[in-house]
Amino acid sequence: MKVAVINFSGNVGKSTVAAHLLLPRIRDASIISVESLNLDAREDGVDVEQQRGKEFVGLVEDLLVREAAIVDVGASNAEDFMRGMRALDGSHAEFDYFVVPTVRTKKQIGDTISTITALASIGVPREKIRVVFNKIEEGEDVRHGFRALFETIREDDCCVVSPDAVVYANEVFERLKEVGTSLAEIRSDATPWRERVRAAKDGDERDRAIARLTLKRLSVSAGSNLDAAFKALFA
Repeated sequence: MKVAVINFSGNVGKSTVAAHLLLPRIRDASIISVESLNLDAREDGVDVEQQRGKEFVGLVEDLLVREAAIVDVGASNAEDFMRGMRALDGSHAEFDYFVVPTVRTKKQIGDTISTITALASIGVPREKIRVVFNKIEEGEDVRHGFRALFETIREDDCCVVSPDAVVYANEVFERLKEVGTSLAEIRSDATPWRERVRAAKDGDERDRAIARLTLKRLSVSAGSNLDAAFKALFA
């Protein structure tokens, strides 16, 4: 599977979606960061390959020989990326899906609609454009909070959206950035951190064990949420 993660707006969690939602669940995938100004998925503790939006032809040629890839398009490069697709006729066919993360703020919702509309205008089929709702509080009704987005989709039939494709707000993602590791690593960590807390010989060792135990516990709910969100996103 080859997926582009894109939104004209920043601060929607594209790199977090790429690193923690998609990478562990797409077999043999790697992340290609199309970014020149802002932080990318390296901040989320995963390796990335670097590209720029203006190097679109080279990117597409590279994708032709790959079975799987996640292209994380930074907001600063999104316009160049779209120009590249318009100039290179049919190049959108190299992607199986375009995942558009969004959050519940007026500007980001507006930019999300613009992103979906722009993708549809260059011929990306509706079934290839998927929306993921990010940083959502548990119990929040996305149909209400994203009413303008759902109305646009209903009127234009321009993408596939599931109200269950939701990534809940979880402090684990910021904690992971602080220690420079990925959620997948924490989930697979079998270290008995609770016992390490009790056996610690000094404050620094104890604090590290406590921090890792907290990460492990937070990762359980986050991981279950991401499993469900991935299933809904590509249903």
